[in-house]
Amino acid sequence: MLPAWKTGMREVAPKVFAYVQATGETGISNAGLVVGADGAVAVDALMVPSMTRRLVAAIKKTTRKKVRSLINTHHHLDHTGGNRFFRGATIVATAKCRAELAPGFPPVPLLQRFMPRFAREFPLLELVLPTVTFEDRLVLHDGERELHLWHPGTPAHTSGDALVYLPRERLIFAGDLAFHYVTPLAFQGHVGQWIAAAERVLAFEADVIVPGHGPIGTRKELTLMRDYLALVRREAKARFEAGIPAEAAARDIKLGVYASWHEAERLLPNVMRCYQEFRGETHLPIDIPGMLEGMERLRGARSTHTCL
Repeated sequence: MLPAWKTGMREVAPKVFAYVQATGETGISNAGLVVGADGAVAVDALMVPSMTRRLVAAIKKTTRKKVRSLINTHHHLDHTGGNRFFRGATIVATAKCRAELAPGFPPVPLLQRFMPRFAREFPLLELVLPTVTFEDRLVLHDGERELHLWHPGTPAHTSGDALVYLPRERLIFAGDLAFHYVTPLAFQGHVGQWIAAAERVLAFEADVIVPGHGPIGTRKELTLMRDYLALVRREAKARFEAGIPAEAAARDIKLGVYASWHEAERLLPNVMRCYQEFRGETHLPIDIPGMLEGMERLRGARSTHTCL
């Protein structure tokens, strides 16, 4: 049975907070707040204005300190769409995150099809880029506290992922390197290298992991996600070698416990991306229209099967 979680700000260590959004489904991500002596650091800015305004209101209820820095854990809209609401903050991200974000957000009609529940707000988006970038590691200092920003060095969920590690608090804001009880999505990533990155994250000395989507967790939840990716890659490889098309493979793969995770139909883009990996084509974009159509068919097939 899946855990239930509500939207809200939660203190996860002294003066360290996770802002978690219920369901964690497409477009509904988490954020973080670290309150220091000289100001506050926010981790991710959420997506559409209504979301980020609620986040900013929650921050103001939590601290009177000004948000001086905002960290973008990667370029996806659900983590960067609200950057403009942190005026005056220095926005920090990997160089690859900025490069992916620089061309602009996806076209509004595509976003509206992908996430129809937020359709009215997509035309209101304004792009604000990070102004400080790093390659592999960066440490932010605030008094005795250190915030270690780490990029795995290879594409995982995206090409420019970063996590924020607080060694004294033994806590990680993982961005979308971690999904807890929400099906991970690799449509712009590399499944094999994401598995390797998850292994490296598990080696951090951390007791608390705040994922990009889903409830606050520990190594247990991150291990479950890693094992999901390993299952999908293993099963996709067998079907790829048998010459089975990606959508047929996704219909054939048995997810077991993962079938109950939110948005299980993401299995299709994950299989599609595995197939690109096996062909050496991860430098090419995935077929987004085909992906969306296939996910709709897969969602319908799974719903029908559940009802029978």
